[in-house]
Amino acid sequence: MTEQAAAAGTAPVDFVGGGPVGLSSVVPQHHGFVDRAKPAALRLRIAKGLLPASFDDLLPTLAYLMHDPEAEVRAAAAETVGTYPADEVERVLRATTDVQLLDTVARRVKQGDAARHAALNKGAHNDTLVWLAGHGDTAICDIVGRNAERALLHPAIIEALFFNPKAPQGVVQNLLELAVREDLPLDHMPGYTEVRAALLGERGATDDEEVAPLDDIEFLSAMDMVVDYDNDQVAGGEAFDEQEETNRSLQAMIMNMSVAQKIRLALVGDANARKLLIRDPKKMVSLAVLKSPRLTEGEIRKFAANKTVADEVISHISRNRTWTRDYGVRKALVMNPKTPLSIAMGFMRSLTKKDIKSVSKSREVTGTIARAAKQTISKMEQAARRRKK
Repeated sequence: MTEQAAAAGTAPVDFVGGGPVGLSSVVPQHHGFVDRAKPAALRLRIAKGLLPASFDDLLPTLAYLMHDPEAEVRAAAAETVGTYPADEVERVLRATTDVQLLDTVARRVKQGDAARHAALNKGAHNDTLVWLAGHGDTAICDIVGRNAERALLHPAIIEALFFNPKAPQGVVQNLLELAVREDLPLDHMPGYTEVRAALLGERGATDDEEVAPLDDIEFLSAMDMVVDYDNDQVAGGEAFDEQEETNRSLQAMIMNMSVAQKIRLALVGDANARKLLIRDPKKMVSLAVLKSPRLTEGEIRKFAANKTVADEVISHISRNRTWTRDYGVRKALVMNPKTPLSIAMGFMRSLTKKDIKSVSKSREVTGTIARAAKQTISKMEQAARRRKK
């Protein structure tokens, strides 16, 4: 591989991200040991490192076995690589030009520093770096993110880092600033327009008062609070108290975040973070919540019923055809006085007779909606009487 090709992360045409290492990568004298026609017990012994060979020769063999049909063989091969001395792993992974081998090691070896050394290899394929950016720990994200030249050539790396809660905000921020400056094609990325506006200091994007944004350690601490709780059911007693304390701590952290940090938290965080950020006074923050890939229908119903959120949030929900297919969302929007009148009127007519009656008697809806509901009920009753005749 030429130096130019390595810098671009190119690979043979048969490269497949997450795909198997070819037998051609294995030294010929090891072919008989990894033959899948042979008993799995033999391959398992090799996977456990019970073969006298240099690590230079053994690593491709183990990488090949990481795609073995037998799960036990695959797991043993990955574990064996992690037990080798760090300097040996580093030496071989930094020198290899086998991009498929690097990809396999990066994705499958969980212990040790193997993935970190794979990320440091300048010839690693772009798809490998995208995977590491999206799944790596903080140290690996830092390595991938500092390769700004590669990230600019392959913007998917920036997107993967942005949505990885373990990626340091400082690294992500630097890359986003470069992306904005170079006008990279990231408009498809949820929240990118808001991030770009915040970085460019557009009207409504900057803080009203000068704040000292959370540093990387503080921001990652906030991320740790909000990445694993979407599906948790909070019980009473101590569990409830603990959740309340977490929410108070998170709320205090959010108050000291920059707009860009809040936007990222809105897109990457859990339901607790979204519940707090949907009420943020900065409209681009609250609207970023609605772009979160983790947003659920249940949350949309709650937001649609919330009378304290910004008018723009309700308007955005009411104009989303996917969300308004949900009956609960339409009902909540009809009951919310912030819903644009023409839209609320249309949704009201799609409700059941029972719910329209509730709307007609509600003191929470606008007078116009209540009167329209009464008229609709009257027409429905007149039509029913005509049918009886």
